[in-house]
Amino acid sequence: MLTVLILAFLGLGADTVRLNPAQQVSLPYRYSLVQWEAANLLSKWIHRVAKAFPWSSLSAEEKRSVLEEYFRLGEEIRALNAQLEEASAQANEAGTTSLVRLGTELTRLKSNRNGLRNDVEEVLEATISAVLVEVDISSWGEIVFPPVDIRLGEPPKVLVTSPRDRIIREDDVLLDPGLSMLQIEGLEDSLEEDWDLAGLVTGIGGVATYPSSIIDTAPLRGTLRIAAHEWVHQYLVFHPLGRRIYSSPEMRTLNETFSDIAEREIGDRAFELLGGTPDPPLPRGGEAPEVVPQEDNREDPDEFDFAKEMRKTRQHVDQLLADGAIQQAETYMEERRMLFVDQGFNIRKLNQAYFAFHGTYAESPASISPIGDQLNDLRDLIPDFKTFVTTMSRISSYPEFLDTLERLNAESER
Repeated sequence: MLTVLILAFLGLGADTVRLNPAQQVSLPYRYSLVQWEAANLLSKWIHRVAKAFPWSSLSAEEKRSVLEEYFRLGEEIRALNAQLEEASAQANEAGTTSLVRLGTELTRLKSNRNGLRNDVEEVLEATISAVLVEVDISSWGEIVFPPVDIRLGEPPKVLVTSPRDRIIREDDVLLDPGLSMLQIEGLEDSLEEDWDLAGLVTGIGGVATYPSSIIDTAPLRGTLRIAAHEWVHQYLVFHPLGRRIYSSPEMRTLNETFSDIAEREIGDRAFELLGGTPDPPLPRGGEAPEVVPQEDNREDPDEFDFAKEMRKTRQHVDQLLADGAIQQAETYMEERRMLFVDQGFNIRKLNQAYFAFHGTYAESPASISPIGDQLNDLRDLIPDFKTFVTTMSRISSYPEFLDTLERLNAESER
């Protein structure tokens, strides 16, 4: 999940604005946060005020019905998206023909579902707010701050860059979600040819704008998790952990991985309040679409361990790059990409930028960061969720986090 914080823009100088390579190549396709806020913030609150009147509010039965229909249509849309991912990964004439046909059908289904969106958003927001009140996080009585506010739709894509000789998340740019595959590949090729950078344009589950922009193709539990994830980022803006997110790569990973852990506890409790069964746990809804296995493409899914194979890939790529074997590393990544596609994991591009992006989420198989295990260890040491959130929100540096973990470990051994 990608966080958009206004604080990130405060570092621009007043005299000269220098565009980084990602910004330069993507200028025609940049996503306007200002336009998005203008189009969504006011309309969301107008709808919320209108629904406050007793005669316009939905009954409990109507809320269940709206949710069921919305997410039933979502299942059909996900199935079409899976076919689109497969056609995109094939990169041949048959795939191109399928892309056109599937795209038309996808537009029809989304149009049918649009009429339900406002009411569904209100139900989800109210349910997540109820959980936050229940666990007493950022709430005064029944008032939650910042208020939970989401917009279901198609979040922007993100262009991520990394040097080719090492894996580092350098620059991110939000892009128009309607980019064609030809435009996407043109951007990535331009970065490599003109700037010697690895680039990746990928979909994301949500963006912490206000209201949060949330992907509308996830199932109910996944949608609740993504909404909770982005709310956590909004909450952290008012605390040291969020304000220091860009101070180091470790702090960025700490923010994203903490939000991953918090989203599961908040989102799964909300799912339970809406009648869902908490077990068995589902994969995180914000996970990038290309890493979701398509079971009908796999001869025997039990024989292939995606997490194990992806981690092995990352480790070998790191070793090759450390040895200066850039071309060999890139050839290896393409070979591994084809293996994943053959096993039903439709990864369009596997390169340094892919690992740089997914590596920010320390629990991801594409990450080699110890922060995932460290954060889960900290969670085990803290008795309740509120204390865990409060403790983490006050962290202002990675060394401070390690000191906190060490102190709590020592206290638990007494």
